[in-house]
Amino acid sequence: MPFESLTPERAARLRLPFVSRFTRSTLAGHVRDNPGLAFVTDDDRQYVVAGWWRRRTEIGELLEVSAGNRRRELVGTVFSALAARGARLVVLDFGFDTRDRSFLTEAGLEVIDRIVEYVRPSCSVSKCVTVPLYIRPYRPEDRAAVLGLERHSFPWLWWNSIDEWEAYVATPGVSVVLGENDGQLLGYAGYTVRRREGHLDRLAVRQDVQGRGFGAALLVEVLGRMERAGAQRVALTTQEDNHRSQRLYERYGFHRGQWVYEIYGKWLASPEVPH
Repeated sequence: MPFESLTPERAARLRLPFVSRFTRSTLAGHVRDNPGLAFVTDDDRQYVVAGWWRRRTEIGELLEVSAGNRRRELVGTVFSALAARGARLVVLDFGFDTRDRSFLTEAGLEVIDRIVEYVRPSCSVSKCVTVPLYIRPYRPEDRAAVLGLERHSFPWLWWNSIDEWEAYVATPGVSVVLGENDGQLLGYAGYTVRRREGHLDRLAVRQDVQGRGFGAALLVEVLGRMERAGAQRVALTTQEDNHRSQRLYERYGFHRGQWVYEIYGKWLASPEVPH
């Protein structure tokens, strides 16, 4: 192997650029928790760091790579390490590296998704949705049903792993509600309120009952809950090609924001994924 694994000890003395997402301490912790997914040159001047996208071992994430003449080799090494551990895809989320088109080309990364923002200046809703949907708070025993529903609502890239879901519901400020009909889970919504800002993190409706008003009922309920929690503005993000969701949000007073970002990726194995 042309490079050495980055250990916590070496990470603690590595010289990081000003724009790094890591401090020496957080980098040391990351490589301790993810051994074999970071590499460094023998002079400790150039390095690459990867991890797992949404804590899913079938999707790796390129977190950071330093500038320098060995950047392409470093990226190739960490991509090989991810593939050897079963990763089918590696992604590069929004960050400074996405502005460097030459880096994207040499790493073989291309756009695999575009994310757009929708905003609403208030949480007040005058429309009433009358569909038979019982809405209640999420409970830990609902986890398997919720994650199963996600797999019939979201593209493969955006599924939650168990660990990612547990980290999400344990995050301060996060609330999750479920929508049921006749004892069956039809959808769920996750949202966050911090001070006067609300964010709709997720809105999912089972695919076979979409288009029947259940998503609207969940949306209206969550907007009301965010308003009662003190939110005066609400935002959300969705895939640019998710036109069904966008029509729902626009019908309930959301408008397209200026914030857009691209997710870059490279397939390490066959691009065929479960549906």
